[in-house]
Amino acid sequence: MSADYDYPEEIDELKARDRRRAKKNWRRDDHAQRMAWLRDQRQAEPMSPAVIVAAVVVLAILILGVGGGLPRLFGGKSTGDGAPIGVLTPGRSVVVPTAPSNTLPAQPTPSSTIPPLTTPPPQTQRPSAESTAMATDKVGAWARTFYTRDPSAETYTALVAKCAKYMTQEVAASFTSAGDPTYDALKSDGGKSTVIAWPVSAPPANAEAPVDTPARITRFVKVTIDVTGKHPQRFDVPLLVTLVNQNGQWLISEVSGGTGP
Repeated sequence: MSADYDYPEEIDELKARDRRRAKKNWRRDDHAQRMAWLRDQRQAEPMSPAVIVAAVVVLAILILGVGGGLPRLFGGKSTGDGAPIGVLTPGRSVVVPTAPSNTLPAQPTPSSTIPPLTTPPPQTQRPSAESTAMATDKVGAWARTFYTRDPSAETYTALVAKCAKYMTQEVAASFTSAGDPTYDALKSDGGKSTVIAWPVSAPPANAEAPVDTPARITRFVKVTIDVTGKHPQRFDVPLLVTLVNQNGQWLISEVSGGTGP
């Protein structure tokens, strides 16, 4: 836009000081009018396809988020936890429902027969001291066995089979099907893992663990592991382990955590 202005004639009749102020105000008003005219012209013009595409991409980025959405937006895959080789846990936390997975869904009932919703009574029964001690011992034995590993002499499937006596069939099958890439990495590294500590306790207050009942107990275990090989290290693996009582025997029905340091 040109910077030359054609001022009104009446401005020339003013005194020098007033004339400068009047010209300044006139230029400001003229600039505002020009900008308003340009905005009106731009709004009247149809949006180009390139601008539409750019707007859609920006909107998608804002919705999906930089952390998790961009890999999916551009066809990539998330890298997950990025856990080191030494974590020695399954590819993901194993969370298995205690009820059989093939349970048929409940059949709908006529609306006239649906009873009013009521709040279930709070669970007041707690497991006995003997049951809690048995569950604690079971978690400790499983942790020692499962994280003591020698890939050069034993396959991961064989390790899970050896630990199956501590777990429900569903959890054992889930461990086997999920696999453990760190097991193969430990083998490639020429290393072994040894459990040197496994204190088992009640879950921390912030763990949001279910309330213990005579049929279900949750324990917290922090497994300290020594790893040998090309990259020796020592680290802790925190786990929240839930057990259920099956025929008088406490078995692990759910394992959460294990993200490592």
